[in-house]
Amino acid sequence: MRLVNVQTKKPLVEFIGEKTLIHNKFLEEEMKMMGIPIPDGLRGLFQGRDYVHLHEEKFQEAFKEVYYMTYMDPRLFKWEEL
Repeated sequence: MRLVNVQTKKPLVEFIGEKTLIHNKFLEEEMKMMGIPIPDGLRGLFQGRDYVHLHEEKFQEAFKEVYYMTYMDPRLFKWEEL
C-alpha cells in the first residue's frame, strides 16, 4: 500500500510488508524523533501508548488510522494498492 500525492503522482509513504518507506526526509525524521501522537480515546488500540514512532510495531496502523485521518488532506493524498 502506498500514499500518493494526487497532483504529482509521487509516493509519500509506502508500506511493503512490515517495511515502511517514507520518501520525504522531513516527515521521516519527524516520525523517527517525535512519532505519531495517539489521542486518549484511541490509546487502547495502541497498547496504551501516547506516541508511536517509525520502526515500532503499530506504526503503519497509527499512520493510516491517526496521522493520515488527522493531519493530511484526502483531496491531496490517496492510498493505492501496490
